[in-house]
Amino acid sequence: MRTLGEYLVEDGALTGEQMQRALARQHELQARGDRKRIGDVLLELGLVTAEQLQAALDRQQLERT
Repeated sequence: MRTLGEYLVEDGALTGEQMQRALARQHELQARGDRKRIGDVLLELGLVTAEQLQAALDRQQLERT
């Protein structure tokens, strides 16, 4: 199963470097006890739009079924 980040990079919504930045931020937040989904982190950092995120989530869900 592919990750959300893989779909977003494939769609051209963000770069691999931007995804790594978001993952690093997610880990920082988790270390402080603030658990956030990667999609929420991407939105907060302004790296993707809600529409881009939803499109990637929809594709991910379709491939799971």
